[in-house]
Amino acid sequence: MSVNEWQDWKRKLREWAFDLGFAAVGFTTAEPVEGLDSLLEVRLDQGVSTPFESREIRERVDPRVVWPDCQGVVALAYPHPSTAVPNQGEGILARSAIGEDYHRVIQKKLHELSERMTGSHWPGALRWQVDTGPLVERAFAVRAGIGWIGRNQQLIIPGYGSFAGLALLLLDHELPSDELVQNHCGSCRKCIEACPAQILGKDIFAAKNCYSYITQSKEVLTPAERIGLGNRIFGCDTCQEVCPHNQKRVREELRELSIPGKKRGADLLGILNLTKGEFRERFLHTAAGWRGKGVLQRNAFLALRNMQDPRLNSWLAQREKSLPPILTPYLEEAVGEQEHKGSVKGTIIT
Repeated sequence: MSVNEWQDWKRKLREWAFDLGFAAVGFTTAEPVEGLDSLLEVRLDQGVSTPFESREIRERVDPRVVWPDCQGVVALAYPHPSTAVPNQGEGILARSAIGEDYHRVIQKKLHELSERMTGSHWPGALRWQVDTGPLVERAFAVRAGIGWIGRNQQLIIPGYGSFAGLALLLLDHELPSDELVQNHCGSCRKCIEACPAQILGKDIFAAKNCYSYITQSKEVLTPAERIGLGNRIFGCDTCQEVCPHNQKRVREELRELSIPGKKRGADLLGILNLTKGEFRERFLHTAAGWRGKGVLQRNAFLALRNMQDPRLNSWLAQREKSLPPILTPYLEEAVGEQEHKGSVKGTIIT
């Protein structure tokens, strides 16, 4: 094909992606991301990566390791839904955990996009991944020119912000690449100051210490982690909520008293009392469902204790002989837990 024909394919892909609801789309080559391998190796060596991340460095930085025929990469960002602000005393769910699981939503959108490509006689094959694939989406999204990485480690999209799920479309043809966008964080340190784990602004990002991961971890939480959890039930949006590039979105949500099916607040006692059937109906279709009922119940239990909610003692008395096993390590406060309370930031979100 001629250069003009490949440019036309790029134009059509961008138009189709926006038509399907994507907030941003950009194009880059299939070359490995320069310098990313050494950064990932340092994180592995220091033990600060999460268990969710592949330990095979090459497949995280090189599309051709994932798919040998890959010649080009399309990076896409799909908006997380607008949500209703939680009520006081409720547990907090991250925006990515609201509504249908964003992995499934984006998978469906990419399937529609691939059908449009096939219907228009795309001259080759394609593959894609949504968050759970090995490639580091944020790194390719930056190189594809759809945003920059802020000090909060999130991809910030100009004019939109960072509340979005990312995906990569791998092509066996290379389309013209887009230019990098300028970093507009400037001297802002709001996310660094607000981070409840105080892990931002350092040379190496300790993802394993981020509360977004801790709320999903099935390991026994340390005394400091239990308190720092605050009333978070799944995920943590704190560093994004204070970001100036997300303030338009945050203000809009504050004006929304109710968005059907998009409530970020969760009834803590309701979560503790979830049956298997209720869990499937309430959470299994969301991104918060994949870690199971027990993790959510543990977080709800700790949230009630952090909030010193008097209902917790009554619940414990009623359920003394039928407590979820995951709560066993937390039934008595660990020695020294009280000593951490003054040093843990951002405990309760209201």
